Amino acid sequence: MLPALTIAGLVGSLVVPGSRAASPSATAITAPSTTSADAASAGAAGAGAAGAAAAGAGAAGAGAAAAGAGAAGAGAVAAGVLGSGVARSATLGEDIAYNVYLPAGYADSTRRYPVVYLLHGRGDSMSAWTQLKSRLDQLIAGGEIPPMIAVMPDAPWSNRASWYVDSAYKGSADGKIPPGRPVETAFVKDLVPRIDATYRTIADRTGRAIAGYSMGGAGALRYSLVHPTVFGAAIVLSPAVYFPLPPSDSSTRDFGAFGKGRDPFVESTYLKLNWPAALKSFAATGLKSHLFIAVGDDEYKNPKPIDATHDLDFESHVVYNQAARVPNLTSEFRVVNGGHDWDVWGPTFVEGAKYIFQYIGKPPATPMRAAITGTPGDDRAGGIATDAAGNVYQAIAAAGALDGQPYAGGTDVNLVKYKADGTREWTRSLGTSGTDRPYGVAVDADGNIALTGYTNGNLDGSHPGNTTDDAFVAQYDPNGNRRWVTQFGVPGVADRGYSIAVDGSDLYIGGYTKGSLGGTNEGDKDVFVARFGSDGRQAWVRQAGSTGEDKGMAVAVSNGAVYLGGMTGGALGTPAGGIDGFVARYSTAGDPVWMRQYGTAASDEVWGLAADPAGGVYLTGYTAGDFAGTLSGDKDIMVARADGDGVLTWRDQFGTSGNDKGAAIAVNRDGGLYVGGFTDGALETALGKFDGVLAKYAADHTRTWTRQFGTADDDAADAYAEANLYLTTTPTGTQLTGLTGSDVFRTAYTVDGTNELP
Repeated sequence: MLPALTIAGLVGSLVVPGSRAASPSATAITAPSTTSADAASAGAAGAGAAGAAAAGAGAAGAGAAAAGAGAAGAGAVAAGVLGSGVARSATLGEDIAYNVYLPAGYADSTRRYPVVYLLHGRGDSMSAWTQLKSRLDQLIAGGEIPPMIAVMPDAPWSNRASWYVDSAYKGSADGKIPPGRPVETAFVKDLVPRIDATYRTIADRTGRAIAGYSMGGAGALRYSLVHPTVFGAAIVLSPAVYFPLPPSDSSTRDFGAFGKGRDPFVESTYLKLNWPAALKSFAATGLKSHLFIAVGDDEYKNPKPIDATHDLDFESHVVYNQAARVPNLTSEFRVVNGGHDWDVWGPTFVEGAKYIFQYIGKPPATPMRAAITGTPGDDRAGGIATDAAGNVYQAIAAAGALDGQPYAGGTDVNLVKYKADGTREWTRSLGTSGTDRPYGVAVDADGNIALTGYTNGNLDGSHPGNTTDDAFVAQYDPNGNRRWVTQFGVPGVADRGYSIAVDGSDLYIGGYTKGSLGGTNEGDKDVFVARFGSDGRQAWVRQAGSTGEDKGMAVAVSNGAVYLGGMTGGALGTPAGGIDGFVARYSTAGDPVWMRQYGTAASDEVWGLAADPAGGVYLTGYTAGDFAGTLSGDKDIMVARADGDGVLTWRDQFGTSGNDKGAAIAVNRDGGLYVGGFTDGALETALGKFDGVLAKYAADHTRTWTRQFGTADDDAADAYAEANLYLTTTPTGTQLTGLTGSDVFRTAYTVDGTNELP
């Protein structure tokens, strides 16, 4: 089922949530499944009572025994430790017993860990969740979730049917049904702070989630929505929720959770505490949360046809479809084969845990430290470069007048110079009444600054009447004086310059043409690479193409070799399948040496190149397949190195469940490799829809750190997932420029990954 919104939560074991079952037969708490909700409840109750009694024994003994069992079941997998404890509740005037899972290495660490609270179902106890210990060990050992703490509280009130809410029920007159208790307040006000004080947790909503099954699923759903400042995500499994009211024979009506006075069930109370009211209160907060909902397709079926809409698979659909319409609440929904038991809850908890840990357990989001430049119009980044003195040059496609410069119309090319201390020295504009857009900046050996891009006007004064895209190259001296502008292309069709590189005082431009610019057009768009001298004259241009669409997106020069990279929908080399990336090598004289096509059976593109000083070339872009490992989601950032013969000697890919693409790459003087791109997932902590990404690799190709940066708006990419990010290296780190909303940002990172103002 396709996701539309994300919700995380865990559903506990409530076996027959809607009906009064016949007499239950006890089953062991560790049984993989149960055939009746009440059967599971009865078995769990007995096990839970024993677990609660053992709580006072402390974590050491129980934990050691559990650790041994976990290790035996997981083989070489590092085993966490199960323990138990109590938290004094001033609200209840008694202790809350709990089991706790501590990950392997906790005792020897000083780090803080994310924590997930696991709520059990009606009739069950805190012991029910302990059967997932080995799964947690395996998830953590496999790197699928981070090391985490799991707290499994006991809810013995109201004959273990508290529904995790504050109850106003006074108990039955005959004393058979005990009074309700303020369970929700006790959990939020007493238990959570006590756990944070006792264990090294990330004591913030960004590191805290809630999960539950059955009755516990209803509790997890409520807590995540009503207390979003406490919990940042939820896993909700087979939730015992009914809309608008539960069926007449539902056990929801029996135990006083939704009662008042001597009446064990009051409709107005239920409506006040039910999930539609919780969704409304959540929406009013403006906070973001993440929800994962799962249910079995063989859940208990209410025998009365009129109650068919109260079957839990149906009710779960309703919850999901309503949650999907709530702003800032992302959700995922799964229907799996199985009923109201651990055959459903075990596997879906695993999937839900992997989902929510994309969003929680990461450092709190911190806004990007950056300088923002722009006009009232829609501006785009056009490149960034540094010179030997540390001056920074930023190209901008400005949709208005920038820094008092003349504005010709449409978007104009602007070049801004900053001194090494960040002071703006000058701004220069270049434009026509149409669209003029830069796509790259480079500094030559003499300190001159060159730009490339495209124009659909008469940018150089020699193309009157032009209305289609032409490529251009322009050069300025260090003082901002324009030395020359060269516009080139095939009349009547589109030609664009997408990248620029320097070699001494020579300039190399990569791009695409829809005409015959340096050869015969093979179909649709062809790639080109061209060389220009320091006087702006074209020395040569080479064109290559297939019957499909081909784009030259990046160019790099090193050791007498010129490399062009991009994408092809045809056969520039040997196709791998779908859209492929490619790299071509030419001599500086323009002689073709080789052309290689890289990819998988899915879509793959090369968007950035950086020459390897030792020979060969580094490339980045994206893959929608298993290019260097298993695909994480929609698309992953792809990084690789090709040697002088085009053979890939190293490759990597990384990403989230969303859309991740590499846009720029550079090699620093310390041998470090920097890769810039964007994500709409959470490589660290997400800030907006699209965030920028910067990753550093050491000289041995070990990825040493990854940073996610941005604002609440789209950053480093536009709303259509087209990259708009450039980077350049300095001795102390990197400088980046890119899109943020409709303006342009400029930021910097040190070699150790610290974000600084540029």
